[in-house]
Amino acid sequence: MNRNLVARSCLAAAIAAVLAPALSWAGTVTGQVVDQDTGRPLADATVSVEGSSRTTTTDRAGRFRLTDVPGGSRSIRVRSVGYSDGIVTFEAPESGEFSADVRLAALGVSEEIIVVGFRVAQLSALQAKKSAVVVLDAVTGNDAGKLPDMNAAESLQRIAGTSLTLDQGEGRYVSIRGIDAGLNNVTIDGQSIGAPEAGDRRIALDTIPTGVLSRLEVRKTITPDLDGNAIGGAINLVTPSAFDHAEVQRITGSAELGYYELNSESPYAAGLTYSGRFGGDEQFGLVLSGSYSQREYASENIQGGAEWEEEGDYLIPDEYVLRDYELERVRQGIVANLEYRPNSDLKLYWRNLWNEFEDTEERQQAIIDYRNGDLLDQTATSGTFTEAEGERLVKYRREEQSIFNTTLGGEYRFGRSTLSGSVGYGEAEQDTPFDNEWSFESSDPFAATYDTSRFFWRVDGGEPFLDAAGYEFNEVARSRQLVEEELFAAQLDFNHEMDFGSIPGFWKAGAKFTARDKDSDAEGDVYDGFDGDLTLDTVSRPGPRDFLSSVSSAYEFGPRVNYRAAEGVFLGQGGSFERSELDSLEESLAADYSASEDIAAGYVMAGIESGPWSAVGGVRVERTEAEYSAFDLVFDDGDLVPEDVTLRTGENEYTNYLPSLHVQYLAREDLVVRGAWTNTIGRPAYESLVPLREFEIDPDGDGGFEGSVAEGNPDLDPLESMNFDVSVEWYPRPAGLVSLAVFHKEIDNPIYTEVTELEDTEYEGRFFSDLSISRPRNATDGEITGIEINLQQQFTNLPAPFDGFGAAANYTWTDSEATIFGRDKTVPFFLQPENVANLALFYEKFGFEGRIALAYRSEYLDEVAGEAEQDIYVDSRSQLDLKLAYAVSEAWRVFVEFRNLTDEPWRYLNGNKRLAENEIYSWNAAAGVQIKF
Repeated sequence: MNRNLVARSCLAAAIAAVLAPALSWAGTVTGQVVDQDTGRPLADATVSVEGSSRTTTTDRAGRFRLTDVPGGSRSIRVRSVGYSDGIVTFEAPESGEFSADVRLAALGVSEEIIVVGFRVAQLSALQAKKSAVVVLDAVTGNDAGKLPDMNAAESLQRIAGTSLTLDQGEGRYVSIRGIDAGLNNVTIDGQSIGAPEAGDRRIALDTIPTGVLSRLEVRKTITPDLDGNAIGGAINLVTPSAFDHAEVQRITGSAELGYYELNSESPYAAGLTYSGRFGGDEQFGLVLSGSYSQREYASENIQGGAEWEEEGDYLIPDEYVLRDYELERVRQGIVANLEYRPNSDLKLYWRNLWNEFEDTEERQQAIIDYRNGDLLDQTATSGTFTEAEGERLVKYRREEQSIFNTTLGGEYRFGRSTLSGSVGYGEAEQDTPFDNEWSFESSDPFAATYDTSRFFWRVDGGEPFLDAAGYEFNEVARSRQLVEEELFAAQLDFNHEMDFGSIPGFWKAGAKFTARDKDSDAEGDVYDGFDGDLTLDTVSRPGPRDFLSSVSSAYEFGPRVNYRAAEGVFLGQGGSFERSELDSLEESLAADYSASEDIAAGYVMAGIESGPWSAVGGVRVERTEAEYSAFDLVFDDGDLVPEDVTLRTGENEYTNYLPSLHVQYLAREDLVVRGAWTNTIGRPAYESLVPLREFEIDPDGDGGFEGSVAEGNPDLDPLESMNFDVSVEWYPRPAGLVSLAVFHKEIDNPIYTEVTELEDTEYEGRFFSDLSISRPRNATDGEITGIEINLQQQFTNLPAPFDGFGAAANYTWTDSEATIFGRDKTVPFFLQPENVANLALFYEKFGFEGRIALAYRSEYLDEVAGEAEQDIYVDSRSQLDLKLAYAVSEAWRVFVEFRNLTDEPWRYLNGNKRLAENEIYSWNAAAGVQIKF
């Protein structure tokens, strides 16, 4: 299909719609919709003029505006999930503005059951989904504004079709419908943000505490007024507003103290938010929110490498690595939002967010490189190698990731038109002030016996592996890195309500410019010699006795490197360490790069609403111009050649036409049918684009050379996806959802690493008997098809005491395939689990709130190797969490939470389903208090 031809046709149609004549307009009705019991503003409520097609939805402050309401006796009807309809009858003026506020009564409420706690969050999310033009799901805060999990990523995993990638037991990256998190568009209050990490576009959402957020939104389909880089979808993090609540002044806060079973440490967290309106007409709004958390915890890990290699007649693990982690993570976040709303026509805002995530890690490693020497006494599950080598390492590093965003913008309504705009600036940074690693190697080889008779296989190196005196100093590497990304974005939008003949609708157009500049600068010093004797027993400490005992009989870890003692030797005897100039230069250059991208975008779209039907369509055009630079590094027989180091540059430019059409049919007031056709893109990761090249040259012993080339590819095209979505949503009373969605994505230009093996070839003036060239390339295409089922209900219509129960469940099935280089058979897309499911049961009555939640996803492909049996998969995982809370009064609530109750690990398997890596975290708990006054 010629997508550009289709896009241009849609653009022409949209422009024709824009130029259609508009009819004259009459009066305007404004007002606010609130909960009659609590006074809480109801966002996303549907407001319509009886007997006409005039419909709108309330904003986050519960306010609405209906234009072109004919004069005379009129009625407006307001609907929101979980509430009885509200009807207000009034005399509308022939012109000018009229105010009509509406108070809705919640269904099934009583003295014991009111809409607070988790009920608030669920009702708000359901109404947001029902009223949205796109396929949208949301996670909202409770009546105290608190989201349900410790970071933004873990809150989002409750949504249908989303799954998490964990880091040290915490949710970090969010995948939507199995698409790589780097292909999602992540915004804060609708504004683009930078990515702190070095080579990736993924936003690590564990860096953002939920204490400074009020709502999380996932858009699975997008309209032309949103950025097009959203193959997975768009995630919007919403910060609080002083106009979100009924109280003129409000202070909310929370504090908690926790417990980690694996290391018996006690993490803690606290947050405080002030939100208030001031001025004679409460036209100014101010929010100041702060959050702080500190966690010390541990994890235990075993690795065997991606490949099980053939030795003798059997496959055995490539390596044997034990890792013991001790970590401290500190999160800090601040939100400062100032708004000015002098009337219903003008809104001005200045929004600011800063957060910092500090990760300090000590990683101990015990390694046996055991596949050396002769292989003796081999059986189907065991054997002994005669010349194994041991290594013990300690890595101590700190990463400080920060995101800062400031946005100045506003919205002005005049007549039936709305002009809005914003200017934003952001900084994202990952500062690694130190990343130091000490290595000690065994002085002499020793015999090592492997045993693969059990899933948790092991290698026994005997006493030589455990003897600290048998390890001597090998190397200490000391590195630093600073990654900085600056982002500037400016956007202008114009919306005009009009009638297309007798059909009410609107047209909208806008433009956006985004500039990103990203730089990575590393420095390193490598010391690979010591003038004298330095053995591990002089700088060691005992290792754990019960390592990995929760999954198997305990593994023998042996002595650990005492990092502080080793650093003391370095500081006291620094002159005795021999610095490797070439290795230090490599450490300083291999991670350096710069990237600059300018994206200019424009769009036009239009929408109509006729009876039960509504449609929104248009096209977005994005022009991308980019420049990249990195170093060319040549290694001769393992050593960097300084005189051959040069700076490589690359550039790319491309234009994407992204048409879309959304159609909605309201079969009944409680039954919504949606269909969408959209086109999106995904820009490649920086690490794939920057032109870093590492060229290894080794003599082959016959006068020629063996070599390998690994390089980036600035000429990569963006991924392009044509997306089809159909869904049916039923909203049964009193407060529920039964929905079925089917989606299909046709993705062009997926990116995989192509490895070309050459023999007897000439390359850059040398003859190579063997040469391997590895670089990312665009593959042909791929497809993803899936089904989502979503069930939610609050059972307030049951007899007491069962009327306090509620449930939420969702399931997503996906099937994907992609054609890659060198494979006859297709493979699934990266990070694409076939099954994702969530189940939550809750009870809320008499001030008590209880919720138990299970999150599950099946295995998915993480890495493609040379052969299918060597591919790496992340194993299936389920996590069970429990939360209990009690409202002591209207102002105070106490709670206790238990996370990962079943002690689920994070596990990697190779293609033949053997263990490649297993990491355990154990369970943890927290107890605390929430306040609101």
